Order: sequence, then C-alpha cells, then structure tokens
Amino acid sequence: MDILVWILLGLHGVMLTNILLNLATFSLRRRARSNRALPSVSVLVPARDEENNLPRLLQSFKRQDHPDAELIVYDDQSTDRTWEIIQEMSDDRIRGIRGGELPDGWVGKTNGCYQLSKHAKADVMLFIDADTEFQHPAALRHMCERFAARPESTMLTGMTLLQGQGRVVVTMVGALIVGCIPWWLGRYVPASVMSGVNGQCWMITSDEYRTLQPHQHVRGEVLEDVRIGRYLHKKGLTPILDDVTDDLTVHMYPSFGEAWRGFRKNTADILGASTIASIAVLIGYVMVFLVAPVLAPILIISLFALKIIADRITRQPFSISLLAPVSYVMTVFLALDSIWNRSRGQIEWKGRIIP
Repeated sequence: MDILVWILLGLHGVMLTNILLNLATFSLRRRARSNRALPSVSVLVPARDEENNLPRLLQSFKRQDHPDAELIVYDDQSTDRTWEIIQEMSDDRIRGIRGGELPDGWVGKTNGCYQLSKHAKADVMLFIDADTEFQHPAALRHMCERFAARPESTMLTGMTLLQGQGRVVVTMVGALIVGCIPWWLGRYVPASVMSGVNGQCWMITSDEYRTLQPHQHVRGEVLEDVRIGRYLHKKGLTPILDDVTDDLTVHMYPSFGEAWRGFRKNTADILGASTIASIAVLIGYVMVFLVAPVLAPILIISLFALKIIADRITRQPFSISLLAPVSYVMTVFLALDSIWNRSRGQIEWKGRIIP
C-alpha cells in the first residue's frame, strides 16, 4: 500500500508540474507573431442540422478583417434550414457545398471535412465546427499570424473558449488535455500517443494536408481528431496547442442532456479501441483521481489545484472549479455509459448510428 501511495503522489506531482509548464507556454504563445507574410486561409465547416449555430458563425466571419479569407460550409444532408442559411449570406467570401449520400466506410464529419478540402483555395486550411464563433474582427487574422509564427514541421490546434451547458462534465476534457499532455515540449513531443488535435479548431498548410490526406487516413473513425493528431505526429508534423480563447468561442451544447449524449459518442474511443482497453484505462483514471485522495488525503489539494489551473487556462468560471469533485465522479459514469452503449452498437448522433 505504501508503494501505491508513493506512485500516486508521484503521478500527481508530474501532472502538476506539467500543467504549470503548459500554463507558462500558452502565455508565451498567445503573444507570438511572425515577420512572415500573412497566409491566405480557407475556413472549412462541416455542418449537419446546424440552423441554430450557423448564423452566429457566419455573421462573425463577415466581420473579419483578414484580407484574404474564404469560408466554405459542407451541408451534410441537413433536414433543417442549414442550406437556406448558407444561401442567404450576402458575402462572396462565403459559399456552400451540398453533400450527397455518405460513402461506405466514412463517418459524417470526416467525409465532410475531406469534401471541403477539395474546394479550399488558400495557403492554409482552418477546420472549425459549426458551433464556433469568432469573438472579434481581428480574431482570424491573429490566429493566422500565430500559425505563421509556429516552429517548422508543426501544425496548430486551438484551445477554444467553451460556452454552453454541461460544463461540469465538458471541462474535464480540457483539464485532462492540459494536465496530461506535455504541450510545452512543442515539436519535441516524443511519442504520437501524446499528440492529438482539437476537432473544433485546427490549422494546417494546404500543401501538407494534400500530401498527407489525414481525413482519408481516419475516414471511419469517430475520434477522428485524436487519430489525426497522432497520424500527423508519426508523419513528422507535430501538433502544437495554441491558446485561442481570446479569438474563438465554441457554443457546445444547449442542455446538459445534449452534452452528455455528445460526449457519450466518443468517450469510450478516447479511453481505448476495445472494451477491455477502455475499462483498463478507466480503472487507471479511478485510481489516480478518486482512490488517490482516499489513500492520501493531501491529494485532495492536488485534485482541486489541477482543475483550478486547467479552468483558468481554459477561462472557465470559478464556480465550475469548485465543482471539481462532481466533475471527476461524473466522468466515470459518462465513461461507463459510453463503453456500455458502444459495446451494444447503440451510440447515435444526429440521426446516424456511430460505428
């Protein structure tokens, strides 16, 4: 038991050190600028039944001061007014693609992003979700300036400002991302398992995208963003996490129930590719975040510190941080729900069964 306690103490020490180093790194990157020419950018948005979100995003794009930007929306067989909303935009920088039947072996989002890439004309592709919003007129330009300033052999993924319901669960994703991954190592992250991209926001040069074809590589994956990050890392293009909380907001879910269902579709895949692997990783999570403070009560301080720092990085209200114990416990129930439904082939999202 003493050995287990020391192991848990060591793990918490590593996570606290890592998150503090990430905090310092994000602060530096937020101010990064480059003397290189501002790249042109194609903003690519897959959309399925997004009539409630698209107007906000499109209006925010219309206000952008980037001198050479376009936004393309892929309407993935929407049953609402998504297509009409795209057509109503009086801005020649905005256009839409009306999608057809989903090809065999593809997941809706990966297919949508792949189809969008075929129509992109700019130097850089920025993939964002339909529920995002540019916060101010210079947001897209600032993101492109930081992209131009990135180290060689890297691409950028964005840590966005999360809004919406269910944040007591949703913010745990951010906490684990900034607490467990050594983003401060930059392009020197040693293993692809430590990489990933945030599917809500990531940027890559068009030449590198067309050479590596990441969406084709992960065409049938629900957890396409993590898989893409690992694939790009293996190909020598390391993802770097950029703090875009000043520039891009994500309005994720209008209710707690939708947040739960949204994360249920991929939590099992985050944990592992099989049921056994997912359960094994979940047991590790329970040991580190739930059993540890029972065996060593001082680690209660560590658990709160990790969540508080993560929430400050991702700019969440302090009230969410105070609910940290609830977040840690609810994540376990969400994971079990996701594992159970995946094992029965019953995970559904936007009218489609997730394979």
